Amino acid sequence: MRANFRNALSLLVALVLVFGITACGKKQAKVLRIGTNAEYPPFESKEGESFVGVDMDLARQIANKLEMEFEIIDMDFQTLIPSLNSQKIDLALSAISITEERKAQVEFSQPYYVVNQVIIAASKSKKTLAKLEDIGNFKVGVLKGTTGNKYLVENYVDKELMSKDNLREYLTNIEAITDLLNGKVDFVIIDDSAALGYAKQKPISIVKKIETNESYGIAMPKGADLNAKINQALQELIDSGEVQSIIQTHIQ
Repeated sequence: MRANFRNALSLLVALVLVFGITACGKKQAKVLRIGTNAEYPPFESKEGESFVGVDMDLARQIANKLEMEFEIIDMDFQTLIPSLNSQKIDLALSAISITEERKAQVEFSQPYYVVNQVIIAASKSKKTLAKLEDIGNFKVGVLKGTTGNKYLVENYVDKELMSKDNLREYLTNIEAITDLLNGKVDFVIIDDSAALGYAKQKPISIVKKIETNESYGIAMPKGADLNAKINQALQELIDSGEVQSIIQTHIQ
């Protein structure tokens, strides 16, 4: 009887150990959920079913550093921060400028790229912008929820230097640029990096630069367990020169 009891006990212990190891393995294999708005070349876009660009390469390197599988989740730009706060994603990599308003909602990594806003027009357009202050006289498209959107509202619409009807807010940059090319808006405000990316695909030109000196950062839920590891991974990639190498690969 004692032998049978010992054998049964040993079997039970073995099963517990196996279950424990399996459970730990499942925990370690958690998928890193990365949110993006994949229509912002050269930082994020799609080629067929593949996600490409600076941020997408950076996402892969960070997941590799964390030794985690990862999933890229494509969504509208203005839903990225709400998705972080509702824990639908673990981080957002989408050419997100670090601002005080956003820092009140999410945690940011250290900066990894500096950018300015630019005003673009269709290459065939005959509309001219002699000085930046004249922008209020035109129909201007902008991606909803972006720093370009905020710039127009705070500096022109709120000061009654631009009518609300002249500000056209879009859910995607593709829609904004399509309307620009079709003459439905006169200009579009966008990050200079994205303007350069789209200029390789569409007949658009930069007509004015707005010195905003914004910094891109990785957005994360406040106080999340993975944040410190994500920050460490990014710092290692910056220190090794890998981030700069990725940027040079996509921005020439």
